[in-house]
Amino acid sequence: MLDRVGDKWSLPVISRLGTETKRYTELRRDIGGISHRMLTVTPRELERDGIITRTIYAVMPPRAYLRNSTR
Repeated sequence: MLDRVGDKWSLPVISRLGTETKRYTELRRDIGGISHRMLTVTPRELERDGIITRTIYAVMPPRAYLRNSTR
């Protein structure tokens, strides 16, 4: 758990979410310098660890919403 929170992008993702639900594009704008790949990998790992919740809607284009699990 500490390894996950201690990596470069996990803490910025968690802190930017706060108590809000955000889309990937909003989060990418909020976190400067994060690559598309890291913005995909980091939330997946945080979801696997139970820290955030990802909700994906199968529409065109696909929509993904992120929120902290620990509100």
